[in-house]
Amino acid sequence: MLNNYTIQFLFQRWTPYIPYWLLTSWIDVPYPVWKPIVDKLKTMNVTQAAKFATNITEYVVPYYGLYPYYLSYVSTTYLHFTLEPPNLLSSWYQVFPFAAWQYYDPTAIVWETGGNTQALSGMLAGKITYDWIGLSEAQLKVVNSTPGWSSFALPVFSTMGIAINPHYYPWNIPQVREAICDVINRTEVAAAWGLAISKPAYYPNPVIPGTESTYPPDVRQFITSCSYDPAKAAQMLESLGFKKINGYWYTPNGTQLTLYVYGPSGFTDWMTMAADAVEQMQAFGVNAKLIGQDVGVFWSTTLPNGQYGGATTWINSANGPAYSSMWGLLGWPWWTTGAAIQAWKSGSDVWPFQWPNGTCSPVILPAQPPVLTNGTIVWCINSTYGFINLTNWQMFENIAAPGTPNYDLMMKIIFAWYDYFVPIVPLYSKLEPYEYMKSVMDPNWLFQPCILNKYPLLTYELEFMPWGYGNGLYSNLHIIIAWGLVAPPGVVPPVAQAIANGSLWTKYPQYAAFLGIPNPDPSLQACVASYFHIPYTPVTTSTTATTTTTTTTTTTTAVSTVTSTATVTSTVTTTAVSTTTAVSTVTVTKTVVSTALIAGIVVIVIVVAAVAALIAMRRSDE
Repeated sequence: MLNNYTIQFLFQRWTPYIPYWLLTSWIDVPYPVWKPIVDKLKTMNVTQAAKFATNITEYVVPYYGLYPYYLSYVSTTYLHFTLEPPNLLSSWYQVFPFAAWQYYDPTAIVWETGGNTQALSGMLAGKITYDWIGLSEAQLKVVNSTPGWSSFALPVFSTMGIAINPHYYPWNIPQVREAICDVINRTEVAAAWGLAISKPAYYPNPVIPGTESTYPPDVRQFITSCSYDPAKAAQMLESLGFKKINGYWYTPNGTQLTLYVYGPSGFTDWMTMAADAVEQMQAFGVNAKLIGQDVGVFWSTTLPNGQYGGATTWINSANGPAYSSMWGLLGWPWWTTGAAIQAWKSGSDVWPFQWPNGTCSPVILPAQPPVLTNGTIVWCINSTYGFINLTNWQMFENIAAPGTPNYDLMMKIIFAWYDYFVPIVPLYSKLEPYEYMKSVMDPNWLFQPCILNKYPLLTYELEFMPWGYGNGLYSNLHIIIAWGLVAPPGVVPPVAQAIANGSLWTKYPQYAAFLGIPNPDPSLQACVASYFHIPYTPVTTSTTATTTTTTTTTTTTAVSTVTSTATVTSTVTTTAVSTTTAVSTVTVTKTVVSTALIAGIVVIVIVVAAVAALIAMRRSDE
C-alpha cells in the first residue's frame, strides 16, 4: 500500500489476463477502513499475527459508499437506497453526466420477494414499479394485459443444460453421452417455459447462440451442434451393445441405463424446462428422473462436489459471450460441472478426446514460465482415439493472450473436446424479462431497429450496465437512471438528448465509445429525434490530408552527395455541427414535474458459498 489512493500489486507469476482482472475489479473495502489492523500487523511476526487474527472477535466497519446512492435502511424484506444530498451529488455528475436523478424520488426501495408468484402479485397490487424477475411467458401475458404495465426482454448470453457425471458407467463412454444429446427436442424444451423468452440451444461447446460470427473461421469450424435424431441415437447405443427391453435401454452388462438429474427447486424456469428434457429421455427409454433440491444444498454441495448423476447447470453464463471475451469463462469453466470434471483434480482431469473429423493427433507444447510442467495436452492411443489432460490445457490457456495463436489453439482444443465428450447436454438459452410501470419510464426508444440492429450495445446497457462499486449483471432501476438511459414519459432521457444534440460526441467521446457508438451517426440522431419529436444537430466528421515534402542533402567525404526526399502526410479531423429538425416531427417543449416514485425492484439474494454468491448476482427470479 503506497498511500490512501495507490496500491501496488506484486505478481510472482504472470498471465496476460491480469490486466483484465484488475481493470474490471474493485476494492471492496477502502484502505483507511482496514489500515488500523495493517498497522498492528506490521509490528508482529508470523506467530504473533496468527494469534492476533484468532483474537479478533468483532470488527465494526463504518458504512461507506462508492456510488451516489447510499444504503439508508435494511430489513429482512426491504433495502432502501437514498441519493446523496445536492452538495455531494454535484461531483457525481462528473462520473454520470447524463444522470436522470432529478426526475425520480431520491429513495429507491428494493423489495426481496419469495419468487415470481409473489412478485407478480406485487406488480398487480401496485407495490412494485420495476422488476427483472424471470416470469414465465404466461405470467408476462398477464403483466402486458394489465393497464399501465409493460415489459421487454433481453438475451442474457447464457446457455443452460444438463451436466452428466462421467465417473459412472456407462456415462464415461463419449458415444453414450452424444446419443443423449441427440435424443432431446430442444424446441419442445424451450416451449415448456415459452418460446418468446426461451430459445433452443444446440451447441455442446460453450458458445452463445448468435455470437458465432465473432470467432475467426479457423476456430468457428470447431463450433458444432447436437441434432434431434432419436433414430441415430438408438443406432449409436445398439452399436455399443445396448439393448432395448420392454421400452428401456440396458447396457452390455445388463444394467438399466439410468440418469437422475438434480436441480435447484427454487429455479422455476430451470426445473420446468429440465422436466421436459427428462420426460423426453424417459420416452426414449432412459430411466430418467428429475429431483429438486434446496437451492443452497444444490449450489454449495451437490454441484461443486460432483455429487450427481446429472445436474442442471450453465454451459456458459455470460462470462465469455464472444471470441475476445471467452477467456472469462475458459479461465475456469469447471464451476459448471464441479468436481466431476475439473482441472487440477486427480481422477477428474483426464478424459477421452477426438477431433471433430474423427481423428486424433497430439498437442504437445514446450514448457514456458509459469507452466514448467509436461506440455502434453492431448496424446493419442491410435489415429482416432486419445485423451486430454485438462490440467495441462488449463495452465496453457491461462497464459494465452486473446488474439494470439495459442489462444486460438486452446479454444480449438477445448471446443473439440466439448463436441466429442459432451460434458454438458445443451438445452436452451434465455431472454431475461423486465417488467415496468409505464409511468416510470419509456425504454422503447432503445428497441427501435435503428438502434437495436445497428447499435445493440446501447440497448443491452439496460441489462449489463456497470454500476457503483462493481459490475452488476442485471441493472436495477436506480442504476439505469444514473446512466440516463430512461426517464418518465414526456421527458427525453439525457442520453437520448445528448445523441440528438451531438454533445455525446463533441463533449463526451469516451462515453460514446463506451455506449458502442464511437462515431457520429446523423441517421441515428434523426431516428432518436423523430421518436421524441425534438430537433437534432448532425455531427459530421471530415478528414483533411496535408502533404509536406522535405529534401535533405548529405555530403560524404568528397566522394558523393546523396539527396533524399521524404514525404510526410498529416491528417486533421474536423467535427462540424449544424442544427436540423427531424423530418415529419415537431418540436415540443414540456414542463417536467418531478413526481414521487418508489422504485420497487425485486431481488432475491441467495447466499450459499462462493458459487451461489455468483449465481445470486445473475438471477432474481427464484
